[in-house]
Amino acid sequence: MKEDAFSLIPDPPQEAVDMAKKLKRLVGRYYSVLESSFDEKGFYFTVILDKKTHPDNFEALRLALKKMNMFPRVVSKEGEWVIAIFRYPERGRYSIRVNILLLALTVFTTFWAGATLWEDYWGGSAGALEVLTHPRALLYGGLSFGLPLMAILGTHELGHYFVSRRHNVDASLPFFIPIPPLIAPFGTFGALISVRENIPNRRALVEIGAAGPIAGFMMALPVIYIGLKLSTKTLTPDELSGMHYIINLPLIFYFFLKFVPLQQNAALHPTAIAGWIGVFVTALNLLPMGQLDGGHIVRGVFGERAKQISLGFIIILLILSFTTGFLTYLFFVLLVFLFGLIHPPPLDDISPLRGKQRIVAFTALLLFLLSFHPVPIYVEEFKPPHYSFEIQYASNVTYLLPGEVEEVSFTLYNTGNEPIDIEIGVWGAYYTGGELNWTSWPLLKGTGIDVRLEDLPEEVTLKVGERRTFRFTAEAAPGNITREALLLEMNFTSERAEKNITERFWILASPIRVTPSTKDFIVHPGNGIRYNLTVKNLARFDLSLSINVTGRWGVLEMDRNITHLTLGPGEERGVLITIFTSDSWSGEKECVEIAMRDEDGRLLGLAYAVLKAPGESKRG
Repeated sequence: MKEDAFSLIPDPPQEAVDMAKKLKRLVGRYYSVLESSFDEKGFYFTVILDKKTHPDNFEALRLALKKMNMFPRVVSKEGEWVIAIFRYPERGRYSIRVNILLLALTVFTTFWAGATLWEDYWGGSAGALEVLTHPRALLYGGLSFGLPLMAILGTHELGHYFVSRRHNVDASLPFFIPIPPLIAPFGTFGALISVRENIPNRRALVEIGAAGPIAGFMMALPVIYIGLKLSTKTLTPDELSGMHYIINLPLIFYFFLKFVPLQQNAALHPTAIAGWIGVFVTALNLLPMGQLDGGHIVRGVFGERAKQISLGFIIILLILSFTTGFLTYLFFVLLVFLFGLIHPPPLDDISPLRGKQRIVAFTALLLFLLSFHPVPIYVEEFKPPHYSFEIQYASNVTYLLPGEVEEVSFTLYNTGNEPIDIEIGVWGAYYTGGELNWTSWPLLKGTGIDVRLEDLPEEVTLKVGERRTFRFTAEAAPGNITREALLLEMNFTSERAEKNITERFWILASPIRVTPSTKDFIVHPGNGIRYNLTVKNLARFDLSLSINVTGRWGVLEMDRNITHLTLGPGEERGVLITIFTSDSWSGEKECVEIAMRDEDGRLLGLAYAVLKAPGESKRG
C-alpha cells in the first residue's frame, strides 16, 4: 500500500486532517484504499474497485456521506480508480408554499383555458377575457379540460418525484407553470420538479428520466378515450370557415380511433385536447437532448456518446422549425442551450445498466414514437366547402367537307375548393331538309355526319383545380357536299354544386365557313357591339344565304339591314352585325345566334355573340 499523502496544501487546518482520516475509515469499509489526499475542494481516495460489488458499495457510501452533507464521485485517473468526496453547497430553505401557490394559479389558468375551449367547442362567441364572466363555461371547461390536464401533468411530475425518492434522491414537489390563455391557448407550460442533489448512477438516470413520461402517458390514455367518446359534435360549413388551430394526431390516437371513430369534420372535445396535450408533453420531454427526460435516459444508456445524439436531435429540430414553421421546437432548443447541452455525468458513471433499465429505456422509446408528430399543431384558414365547375371550349361550331374528320373538344374545370362529381348527358338532333330527329348516345349516325362518343364518360370526378379535356370526332360522308346540320346538346350536372349547364355543339356538313364562330363581348346596358363576320363559299357554285339573328329581344335590338347574302364560288365577304342592349338589361349573360340558311332552309353556317356586363364570369 502506498504511503498516505493527505494534504495537497501547506499547513492544512486540523479540522480538514481529522475529516480526511474519518472519510478514509468510511471509504475503507467498502473499498481497499491505496492512497488518500485532500485539497480545498475535496477529498480523494485511490481504491481497488471490484466492479461486481462496486454498485452496491458505492450506493452505501453515498447514503452514508449524505448524512454528512457530502457526496462521492468515482473517477478514473492515470489508470486508477479514485473516489472523490465533496461537500454539498449551502442550499436555501425550501418552502412548499411556492408549490401550492403555483398549483392554485395553474388550476385557474387551465380552467380559464378550458372555458375558452368549451365555448369554442359549443359555438359560443365569448372571447378569452369575456369567458371569465361565464361561470358555467368556467365550470364545465375546468372539469372537461383543466382537471384532466392537471391530472396528466401532475402524474408526470409525481412519477419523477416518487422514483427519485425510491433511489434516495432528494426532489421537490411539482412546480406548475401557469400562463394566461391570452398568451398560450392551453393555460400552462407544464410542470417540473427540482432534483436537489446529483443523480447517483446511470440506472437511476434511466428510471428517474423515464418515470415521468411513462406515468403521464398512462394517465393520458383514459383521458384520450373519454375525450374521443365525447367528440360527437361536427362542424358546420360556417363553423369550418375562418382561422383554426389544426391538431395533427400522433400514432396513439389512431389506435383509439379504431374503437372510437370520429365523424367527418368532427371537433375535438376539450377532454380529447387535454389528452393530446398529455402525449404532446410526453413527446417533448422524451426528446433526447440536454437535461430533458429523454436526455437523462440517453445519458444513462449511452454514456458520454449522448452528446452526439443530443447535437443530432438539435439539428433535426432546427430543420423542422424552419421547414414546418413550428417554432416551439426552436424554443426547446434555446431552453436546452440555456440549461446545458451537455448532460452532467452521474456520481457513478461506470456501473452498467441491468436488463430492467434497458426495458424501461425501450419503453420510453416506444412511447416517444407513439406520441411524437413532426408538426403537432398549426394554424390554417378554412373556407367553407364550395362546389363549382366551368366548361371551356374554343368553338362550339365545327364545319366539315366531304370525307373530312374533325376533332371536337371541351374542358371541364373544377373551380371550387372540393372534389366534384359531374354527370354528362348527351342528346343529338339532326337537321336534314328542315326535319328535326332526336337520338341519344353513345353512337350517333346520320345520313351525312357520324359522331362517335364512345370515349366520353357518363360521369367524371375532378380534383380541386383540376382541368380535364374530353374529345370526340365528327366525320362527314364522302362524295358531294351535303347540307346537313347536327346539334349535340350536352348536359353537365353536379348535385353537390346544385348546378346544371347545357351547352350546344353544332357540326355542319356545309360548303361555307363562318369566322369567328363564337366571340365574347363586354358591354354596358344601353350600349351596343359590332360583330364582324367573314363568310366564305368553298363550293363551285353560287350560294344564296338568308341571315337570321335570334336572341331575347326584350333586352336586345338588332340592325337587320343585312338579311340576305349571295356568294360566288370561292368568294369571301364580310358581314357586320350590330347588336344593342336596352337600358333595362340586368347584365345577365345573353347569347345571340346568327344562323345562315340556303334557299331550302337548310342550316349552313352559325355564329354566336356572347354578351356580358363587366364583372360577369367568363363563358363556359
